[in-house]
Amino acid sequence: MQGVGILLAAGRSTRMQGVDKRWQSVGGVPMALRTARAVDAAPVSRRLAVVRPEDAELSRRLTGLGFECVVNPEPDRGRASSLACAWAALPQAAPVLIALADLPELSGALVRELWQRFCAMDERAILIPRYRGQWGHPRCLGADHVATLRRQAGEPSVPAYLARHPDAVQFWDVDDPAVVRDIDTPADYAALCRRLAHD
Repeated sequence: MQGVGILLAAGRSTRMQGVDKRWQSVGGVPMALRTARAVDAAPVSRRLAVVRPEDAELSRRLTGLGFECVVNPEPDRGRASSLACAWAALPQAAPVLIALADLPELSGALVRELWQRFCAMDERAILIPRYRGQWGHPRCLGADHVATLRRQAGEPSVPAYLARHPDAVQFWDVDDPAVVRDIDTPADYAALCRRLAHD
């Protein structure tokens, strides 16, 4: 299936006490780039990364990984605004895989299998990985859903949209907690470092 991998990397790290989590080292690799490498494993036809206006260095490095960088001029408006920028960068609606840049424990193998499972489903489906009942990321949406979200220019948010279309949502239950381990606080990052050191 032709599709687009979207990496949302324009967040402000508001709960990280002044630290830009996207640049926090995870196994010697900045967090956002480590997640981007996992997304790169999905056999999609195009990859977009949404970044902030000041992200020249991050954009350069993401471009080196095969991503086209889209600038969100108003990142403080939140994730929905970043997705609106991604939708605007698409010439037409297409199936998408949406990943958050603060999920550094995602593996390329998991992301690739998620996309392959999604490609085998009805094109109107939504596929979400789930760990012990908790919804995770990345999330895959069919072109029909993307067309609706594009028309609405980021309103509602994807979670609100999913709540309105529960019949379309399907889950892939996984044993890997990486799909729910987003890094939001210094405590989250410290726990991540302990896990890496233990492994």
